[in-house]
Amino acid sequence: MKKIKQLIINSLLVIASVISLFAILEGTARIVEIWKPPMQVDIGQGFGAESLLFLPIRGGFMETNPDKSFAFHSQRFEMPKPLRTMRIFALGGSSVNYLDYEFTCLAEDLQRAWSEQVDTVEIINCGGLSYGTHRLVLIMAEIIHYNPDLVIIYSGHNEFEELQQLHLANLDFASAQRVLGRTALYRFMRDMRTRSEIVTLQQARQRRELATAIPDTSTTWAHVFTAEEMEARMDAYRNNLAAIIRKCQDKEVPVIIGTVPSNLYKPNLPGSEGKQYEEVVRLFDGEHYKEGVVLGQHILRNATPRHQSSEVENNIICHLSEEFHIPLARVESAIIQAEPNNVPGETLFGDHCHLNAAGNTILRMVYQKVILDIFCF
Repeated sequence: MKKIKQLIINSLLVIASVISLFAILEGTARIVEIWKPPMQVDIGQGFGAESLLFLPIRGGFMETNPDKSFAFHSQRFEMPKPLRTMRIFALGGSSVNYLDYEFTCLAEDLQRAWSEQVDTVEIINCGGLSYGTHRLVLIMAEIIHYNPDLVIIYSGHNEFEELQQLHLANLDFASAQRVLGRTALYRFMRDMRTRSEIVTLQQARQRRELATAIPDTSTTWAHVFTAEEMEARMDAYRNNLAAIIRKCQDKEVPVIIGTVPSNLYKPNLPGSEGKQYEEVVRLFDGEHYKEGVVLGQHILRNATPRHQSSEVENNIICHLSEEFHIPLARVESAIIQAEPNNVPGETLFGDHCHLNAAGNTILRMVYQKVILDIFCF
């Protein structure tokens, strides 16, 4: 009996010691947070329907969820929507995220064109860094409740990139993360790991920026996609875009979809496709531009996986425009026509998929013309 009591006492002492140690560490972590606030973390990274992009705040406004601040611009808009306000939502990935200046210009131009009918033009930027259509569907399901007058879609670069994001999201552990996230000790350890990963990513990006040749081996995928898996990804892309369009049409909200140009001068192609692309570079260097474009499009279309849009994505976009009878913003054609030798990437891209300032202006003007064509007050 004495042995049992002693065992119980020893066990309680161990438990008390563990609790005391945790209390000390938790208290220390909370003190550290006074000087170094914890990082904002989007648990689930937007793959869950419960993760909203906008949250209600005082005064009848909706504001960007702080947990989304690393992937989206901080924005605010009034609910319900004021009278004589034209509210436009723009859906896409980082290419849309980077259009804030152009959206300001677009809003000003539309305001002048519609001055007799509209007091305010709001363009709400729903471009999320590394966001593809799997998560844009969920954003569409949210923003349809915010009285949109128009939705514009520009998405095609992130369908394979988003797989990496889904892996990092670790959805099976999301509920536990929310519970553990209430403790400062867990937040401290989580942030240490996150900062370490950020440094690693920054170093990889620096290596990419210093690289002058193809392939870009710093972003090589561990998983090699089969033809069936590639087709499945594109089927999902088509279905996700169709779901977004249907959601708009069900609510009688006009929607515009745009083609997505890709840098054929210097694409991001890892592994064997990068080696193949050296022949395209030689063709361009020899001023055989048409042949280079045809070969480049072929290699990019069959790359496993792609880090940017290709003919496959753009064909899907065009077919959806025809199927659902929605306006098509022909951004790819406009970029090609504006390049000196009709090779996208020669002068109008900042990297393998993002347009530079001049390219973004062309993108905006293409959408602006379509918008003015479909809204005749």
